[in-house]
Amino acid sequence: MSLGNGNPKEGDKGSNFNYELKVLQGLQRIINNVLAGIDVTVVNGAGAAAVNIQDGGNSITVDGSVSISALPNEGQQTMANSISVALASNQAGVQRTPAFLRPTGTSGTIAAGQYSASFASVGTADATVGGITLKPGESLNFDAGAINNTLAAITYSTTTAGAELIIITLA
Repeated sequence: MSLGNGNPKEGDKGSNFNYELKVLQGLQRIINNVLAGIDVTVVNGAGAAAVNIQDGGNSITVDGSVSISALPNEGQQTMANSISVALASNQAGVQRTPAFLRPTGTSGTIAAGQYSASFASVGTADATVGGITLKPGESLNFDAGAINNTLAAITYSTTTAGAELIIITLA
């Protein structure tokens, strides 16, 4: 939509400025009314009664009852009329222990539960990690990602003559 100039030239059918202005003013009134007050209903998918949320002066009023199960004690200070919410059960850093292996002429498994594992093929022949050939000079790194995620078990083999790996894990 574009606004006309209000001064049609000879031969023009005329400007539709007044109509377009009324449409824009109507849209603005709709936006203002929507922003002024919105009633939101949260529906319980299990079929229980709906919970209506109203603006009661920067508060939420719940029609019905609310139950809260026991919360973990995370050492937060208890305050009157408040509920403790645990954002993370372990907010202090945890020191992880690295382990180093240098297998040659053998097969093995890195146990599940590691936070990360790195494999470097440092021999003169191919090694195998997780069923994939690792050529001399290549490396693979596995990281479990988010906090407290761990890796599944990873198999390796250096049974080919000249195959050698350096393996570093973080437990």
